[in-house]
Amino acid sequence: MISANTLFHFTSSIDNLRSILTNHFSPRYSLENIGFLSKKESIDIAIPMVCFCDIPLSQIIDHVNVYGEYAVGLTKDWAIRNGISPILYLYFESNTMKFIPEFFKTSTIFAKIRKEISGKDSNSEVKSLLRFMCHCKDYEGSMWRNGEKIDRVLYNENEWRYVPYLDPLEYPDLELFITSKIFNSKETMNQFNTRLSNCKIVFTPNDIKYIVISKESERSDFIKMIELVKGSDYNPDELKLLNSKIISVENIKEDF
Repeated sequence: MISANTLFHFTSSIDNLRSILTNHFSPRYSLENIGFLSKKESIDIAIPMVCFCDIPLSQIIDHVNVYGEYAVGLTKDWAIRNGISPILYLYFESNTMKFIPEFFKTSTIFAKIRKEISGKDSNSEVKSLLRFMCHCKDYEGSMWRNGEKIDRVLYNENEWRYVPYLDPLEYPDLELFITSKIFNSKETMNQFNTRLSNCKIVFTPNDIKYIVISKESERSDFIKMIELVKGSDYNPDELKLLNSKIISVENIKEDF
């Protein structure tokens, strides 16, 4: 089985996992390198998103090593109900790129993109391309992780992605595209990410298939934490259901 019936969102700390279980998923801006439009040039833009991987537990260890040993796994039915979908992996020489108008393959598109995301221009054609690119990724290439650029075959991540539409009439104070310069300003990005809390996607205990923790020794304290933060939201049967879905990376490595 290449794909799973569960989509996992991995994170690097137990505190992040607690925050997800407490507050659900809020998009955050992520810096993406777009290289599939040209052989000669690429551009980094920040896009608000929540990312998931469609990888069976038996094949998850490489992903864990990059993204962390804590996760929530949710059903694909939940994902589809919330507009989360697989992304399109591209490379410049692919036949898929031939379906994109020739205008978008020239180097001039990068100048237009830079103007668009910096607010110096407003071009509906470029804006539509950018919305499309929010759901695309290089087949292989560079990605940012913890402030470092690493090279990976990105296709192996089987990514599904939630990107809020951010209609300017409904969300006038939010931007769909952020320049890398703004993204690298921690104070500014904290403000932008805080505003995205209005675009959260929620889940119930029935939507969750797995809660992944790092070690078995964390299980008891983690169950107490769930009861503390969700006791007022869930009834005792729902809490038991949630606790029954906890699995550790230790056990995954041993048994899958």
